Amino acid sequence: MSGTIEIRPADETVQLEDLRQFLVRDPKSRTAGRYRLKASEPAAGTLGDGLDVLTLVITGTLALPGFIQVVSNWFKSRGDTPDSVEIKLGSAVVTVSGTEDPAEIRRLADILKAAYPENTATTGNAS
Repeated sequence: MSGTIEIRPADETVQLEDLRQFLVRDPKSRTAGRYRLKASEPAAGTLGDGLDVLTLVITGTLALPGFIQVVSNWFKSRGDTPDSVEIKLGSAVVTVSGTEDPAEIRRLADILKAAYPENTATTGNAS
């Protein structure tokens, strides 16, 4: 089973193409899957904002803490900019800004893991 991670800027200053390049160059995140920029659904009556969502299809949650750490490291490498991104998997959304310590990264990963499709309870009975 697979799930799609969506990364969206929390403000207008985050350049998702720069983040994508950082992720594909980092040994921890490069093998996580294929990163793609896409446009989100525009609001009714608008043309949209261009490529404003970075996606990654995953087939498991084992690498989520490392992935979040790499995103956090990207922010740290950019200096003192108060930027952040929202990372969404299923119904869960977490915010990463580069200020996270290892315990916070594990907590954020656990939130996303709980929303991963294989952890979703199915209803119904096969009797």
